[in-house]
Amino acid sequence: MAALLRRGRGLLKGAAAPPSARPASTSMVQSTVTATPKVLAGAASARSPHAVVDCKSINGGKQLVVEFADSTRYEMHASWLKDSNPARAGADYYRTCAEDVWSVGKFRISGAAPRGGGEQLSVDYAHAETGPAGPEVFQSRWLHSMAPFVGRALHSEAAHVPAIRETGNLMDHLMDSRRPWDSKVDMPKFDSKLLETDVDAQVEFYDCMIKTGVAMITGIGKPDSLEFELGGLPMEQHVRKILGKCNQHPVRTTRYSYIRKTEKPQSGDYDHSNPLCMHTDHTVYHGTPGFFQFLYQAEGDVRSKVCDGLAIAEYVKEHHPEAYELLTKVHITHSSRNNLYTREGNPIDPTDPNSKGDAFELCHTHPILGLDEKGRLDKVVQSETKRGVCALPYSVYEPFMEAYVLWSQLVEDPRFVHHFDWPEGTIVVTNNWRVLHGRAAVPPGMSRAVAIGYVNKNAVENRYRLLRQYQAERADPSMDHRWLTRLPNQALERMVL
Repeated sequence: MAALLRRGRGLLKGAAAPPSARPASTSMVQSTVTATPKVLAGAASARSPHAVVDCKSINGGKQLVVEFADSTRYEMHASWLKDSNPARAGADYYRTCAEDVWSVGKFRISGAAPRGGGEQLSVDYAHAETGPAGPEVFQSRWLHSMAPFVGRALHSEAAHVPAIRETGNLMDHLMDSRRPWDSKVDMPKFDSKLLETDVDAQVEFYDCMIKTGVAMITGIGKPDSLEFELGGLPMEQHVRKILGKCNQHPVRTTRYSYIRKTEKPQSGDYDHSNPLCMHTDHTVYHGTPGFFQFLYQAEGDVRSKVCDGLAIAEYVKEHHPEAYELLTKVHITHSSRNNLYTREGNPIDPTDPNSKGDAFELCHTHPILGLDEKGRLDKVVQSETKRGVCALPYSVYEPFMEAYVLWSQLVEDPRFVHHFDWPEGTIVVTNNWRVLHGRAAVPPGMSRAVAIGYVNKNAVENRYRLLRQYQAERADPSMDHRWLTRLPNQALERMVL
């Protein structure tokens, strides 16, 4: 192991493809209706790339061919247009009639034309049984964003656009702009009042939590009371304003854990005299639900520490590739039994034999370093104190344990660990899927209380989606919430990023 640590001691350096355009068939030439003659190329170039410059219905109105100012051209189904218009949804964003889908295929396009200089497209429909159905208007930016996914590309050299699979998220583009950091990092800071009122500041904060993974929020202040039920309320109220509710613990009455410097700590997690190793939280919970972690210093001024799992993983990948391979592929188990709260959700006294906890089991088996489908580091799951019995295959046990010991020593290495002052009334936020933290150093005689809350990844991603919609609507009021919601993330990002 000493040899492993000596090697590389230098500090870390910083849908199927669309078919090609088919020849014009008789049905394409004999379009039901042709829109206003195509604008001159010079005029089109002055328009927004998404503006509609030409359109015509084909195949008896079953499809519509739309050409945009950026010279892209798509054939789209009339029934898709009818089914997807925001008019199908009510004020609650739910579809107004579950039976509409039964007859959507009976609509044909009877006319179509650009409006508002190409910023909109008006489409007239006729129903096969009931006749004319009246016009519906589409925002061209919306149509342009959806067209590559739902349309048949007719322009030459059309870029390959994969079919949408899985949910995706608008934060994915931030993953490639992450920058690893070491002990000398300058921790970003945000003002709590600005965060609570300013959409742009919130977006900047979310971006920071992916790109850097750690930040401090100032100006939270002290709680009205340091009692268990009240000590974490300022944090909980702040998180509610900028993100949403913190995760609810299975037993605890509060949405946060609460640690006070006492003579009778509940467990090793709550024992200030215990030099807790650098770790990520929720390792024993399947899937690691704590994505953003909020740590609120309700009482006391302390000095604490964090380190960047991304930086250490890249270091291992460069200097110990065999160890990196094992850490990303071999699955270990974190597991424990939680028996720290009564059935009513109150903390138990571990020294009182009559204090009965409401126990529940936890188990999570996973690699230390989780990679996403692009091979990027997605999640660090590390907590030596909660590591359970690991059923490691005989053939990999020894090399994996050597790699794991290397990893567990590197997360404590002074080159990577950043120490910082943590004043009372502030919140330290970590990306718990990336940044590890350790036990704060509390000065002798100082009282200390800290509340910890978590929000899961799905809630974070969807809040970011909403914030980006707010920004897009502000920039272009014609693209209001009706057009920006209910879309797949992969299409929405073409409009808001």
